[in-house]
Amino acid sequence: MEEDQPHGHTRPLEADASPTKQLGPLGKVTELGQARTVDLGESTTSGWVTTEVAAKSVRVSPRTIRRLIDRGELVARAEGEGVKRKWYVSVDSLHALRMAQIEEESPRVVREGDLKDSLADVLKDMTARLEDRTAEAVEMRTRLELTEQTQSTTEAEAARLREENERLRSELESERSKGFWRRLFGG
Repeated sequence: MEEDQPHGHTRPLEADASPTKQLGPLGKVTELGQARTVDLGESTTSGWVTTEVAAKSVRVSPRTIRRLIDRGELVARAEGEGVKRKWYVSVDSLHALRMAQIEEESPRVVREGDLKDSLADVLKDMTARLEDRTAEAVEMRTRLELTEQTQSTTEAEAARLREENERLRSELESERSKGFWRRLFGG
């Protein structure tokens, strides 16, 4: 590829040239690496914008705009060399891209029968989800009741063990209070 033909789109502008004053031959990529020149008067009457402005207008990133330029979906031209190269995109090609996006996003026509079927499907789905949630709620309620029973049983067992512990301590204290000979001979 030659130095003055960047990426097969157009030739770069000189450093002192403005993108609106010197447009030069425009190129549109029909295949990667293949360029077709278009006369200035034929293709663009609306002007040129940077890739950043183009990206905002079609709600994509500047990198996506550069990919669209590489694929030939947008008409663009370069200004500058190397790292300082800036791409300018034709406003007309942006309008065409935006119209294509709008056509893809437009809602399809829904027939009344399809609407009834879809509403029935939605109701069936919601009914099934409601039944699932009800079953989950019943299971949680059962678990809660079992947990409450376990807790009350555990608390009753703990109280019984405390009472037994107190009884055994009192027996131990009474045995300790007896003298040595008394404990030895049982008296």
